[in-house]
Amino acid sequence: MPLKPRRGPLRRLLVAAAVFCAATTGQAGSWQQNVTIGGFNDVHIYTPDNNSAIGHGKALLIVLHGCVQPIDNYVNANLEDAAEEFGMVVAVPEAMNKAGYSCWSYWQGTRSRSAGDYKNLINLANTLSGDANRGIDPDQVYIAGLSSGASFANSTACLAPDVFAGMGISAGPSIGTSPNGALGPCETADVTSRCSGYAGSYASHFATQIASIAHGEADTTVNRCYKEQNAEGMAGVYGVEQLPGINSVTEGSRTAAETLWQDGRVSMLSLNGVDHSWSGGEGASGGYISSTGINYARYLGRYFRDNNKRVDRNRGPISPGE
Repeated sequence: MPLKPRRGPLRRLLVAAAVFCAATTGQAGSWQQNVTIGGFNDVHIYTPDNNSAIGHGKALLIVLHGCVQPIDNYVNANLEDAAEEFGMVVAVPEAMNKAGYSCWSYWQGTRSRSAGDYKNLINLANTLSGDANRGIDPDQVYIAGLSSGASFANSTACLAPDVFAGMGISAGPSIGTSPNGALGPCETADVTSRCSGYAGSYASHFATQIASIAHGEADTTVNRCYKEQNAEGMAGVYGVEQLPGINSVTEGSRTAAETLWQDGRVSMLSLNGVDHSWSGGEGASGGYISSTGINYARYLGRYFRDNNKRVDRNRGPISPGE
């Protein structure tokens, strides 16, 4: 009869070592922190156990922090819940070329696929989806962000619609606005024209890109006018019309109001009870991370799964290598 292991200090040490190894080698179901990859010095990466329910392998969601917001805060934002439910690798990079207050510099510099953090984000997406060990489906690569990170994500998805099948823009000033517009009166910006112009020769890929635009109803920092301006602007890029009616999205007592455009191409979400924060859902914590609204990452996982236009829905999901 085999002996049972003793529950002494040695066993506790071995368990702790196993947990540490899982966290630092990028094994499934763990956070891999402070990774240098894709031009970034610090990226937190969560790799789930599950594959996406559609397409080939896992999805990828890159999440961009807001101003004065450490990426460590996103480890407590319930991103792993969304990752596991929707088979989605989550990567949270710290901006390399920050503007004041540690913002992503969406209002300055050259907007080009080969410039600054735009280049780095494209490299990050391609490096992660090109790593066979991670099993990411290149047709399920998405980008999202909060505030300055939202605007930067919007610009990046417009520059590289061939890379990013969808975007999640939360409390982001419109592309083409000034930094003063983020904290003051609403600035008018032609999002459709700017986004289309950024894409250049890659504009044909807008035919299969989708966009979610979200904003907290209690946000007193960034003007909520940008929610409609961004949603209508991206609808103009895609050439789709708004559908009638408003849907209610619920998670327990937490709710959001959803407006959709044709074929699920654009979603506009009003996050009830959320201030100028990433909406993390119940139990979320940290600076500019809200626990009063729905889990926006979970919403994005479901929205991207249900509306992705690049995967072949005439066949079941397959594992990498098949």
